[in-house]
Amino acid sequence: MEQLTADIWVHRIDAAGFPTVAAVVMTRTRAFVIDTLMSPQDMAPVLELLAARAGARRTVVVNTHHHWDHVYGNAAFRGVDIVAQSACPRLILVHGTTTDESVPLSPPEGVPLPTITFGDRLTYSDEPETVHLIHTPGHSEDSLVVFLAGARLLFAGDSLEWPLPNFAQRDGKDVWIHTLRQLKQLPADLIVPSHGPAMGRALIDANESYISGVYEAVAAAKKAGAGRNELDLPAEAFLGADVVLDDVYLEAHRTNLVWAWDEV
Repeated sequence: MEQLTADIWVHRIDAAGFPTVAAVVMTRTRAFVIDTLMSPQDMAPVLELLAARAGARRTVVVNTHHHWDHVYGNAAFRGVDIVAQSACPRLILVHGTTTDESVPLSPPEGVPLPTITFGDRLTYSDEPETVHLIHTPGHSEDSLVVFLAGARLLFAGDSLEWPLPNFAQRDGKDVWIHTLRQLKQLPADLIVPSHGPAMGRALIDANESYISGVYEAVAAAKKAGAGRNELDLPAEAFLGADVVLDDVYLEAHRTNLVWAWDEV
């Protein structure tokens, strides 16, 4: 476990090539666990930390959205409140029955569904910290972020990603851009995406530029006659000059191009 502050830790794993984060935030009376990764076994370091540090605090698990690399470890926390946006339980069930071969089978322990859901925002006041769960659709219908007002820290789930975001919500481009512009209003100094390193606020601008740029370029290429698998639009055209992509994110970019072609 990597300690970010006196009360905040992150646990990083490799999830099918994507560096992926779970986190623990301890407030005065609660221990928040943000996402549960790919299996209950992945959460062993988190459970060890809670056993050593949480004391009498009440554990609250937060699922930032329904995708397998964020919820498949839920069974490590049976009997604990699991909080998510209101669409998340339904989408977990759909996700678990998909025929998409890119989605791994659910773990043998099953995937317990969230027990507490909300619409737009849920706030935990636990002085001196206030924890805001905010609905941020775009990557997925049920995406949320966790904003720690006292620490001025944002756990972004997949609403933000580095080096580039993954498109996953059909017809989600406009709502995602709206979400990113809302995130710019939060007084966050540090942003921790579920995939990628902790960064500053420039991550929001980088994601907005990539999403807008890809959709605009794909629309122009499609209008000019480019077919679904004929899009010659290198990722570098939409990223900062210092960004280097590995094979996983090169493939993610190619998938994003096809996704955008289907929508424009």
